[in-house]
Amino acid sequence: MARTSQRARAGAPSLLSDVHDGVAWLALNRPERGNAISLALAQDLVSAVESIELDERVRLVVIEGTGPHFCVGVEGAGNWQRDCDWIAAVARLTAPVIAVIEGDAVAEGCELALACDLRLVSQRARFQLPQLAQGRLPSHGGTQRLPRLVGRMRAMDLLLSGRSLDAAEAEAFGLTTRVFPAKTFARDVRRFVGELAAKGPIALRYGKEAVAAGLDLTLDQGIRLEQDLYVLLQTTADRTEGIRAFLEKRRPKFSGS
Repeated sequence: MARTSQRARAGAPSLLSDVHDGVAWLALNRPERGNAISLALAQDLVSAVESIELDERVRLVVIEGTGPHFCVGVEGAGNWQRDCDWIAAVARLTAPVIAVIEGDAVAEGCELALACDLRLVSQRARFQLPQLAQGRLPSHGGTQRLPRLVGRMRAMDLLLSGRSLDAAEAEAFGLTTRVFPAKTFARDVRRFVGELAAKGPIALRYGKEAVAAGLDLTLDQGIRLEQDLYVLLQTTADRTEGIRAFLEKRRPKFSGS
């Protein structure tokens, strides 16, 4: 779909990665298996995320899937998921993370989407947590992140029933950031990502930190965190550049410093 997407071929890597114009694009590249996560792919994703966290060029991270689906879960059972928690690695990124979802985001694929900060969704997307019907429980934060996003009652409905949620209902539930038409999905995603990546990288990270950390604080504590981050941002070169660009009526050129 985006810059990293390409048709799978024999010997192709299971994870495609690219950094361009401040955006790290990661594409799960097992379309013949619905981009199900194998141990090798999970390890590759953890390694890629660790490299991204150290890359000062990166302002945003985009995770997508090649082929018709985002991710339909994991391949094979076992304890390897406890030893290689790829979703937790994604959730720890300090840069904002965008899930780009076409087709199915099922089981662990849905949990991966929930761990991202924003979800850009095609009209043909579908979300589902069917683990209880399979005699197991979501184990990558799905039972905790879902109610924080859609509320307790709706989360209980989706978790206990295991029913699928189409794009329209996911939007009504507040699970999506944007829902785009399938025909223009790639173009709409590129425009959205480009507009976000043009913003100051420090401001983007601080904005994410303020919201994510503030959810676990009292209101007064959260406001103090917001004020502390505001003061820190005022000391950066990016803040000065933003003011200068506004006065000169031009696009700012943020350096991340």
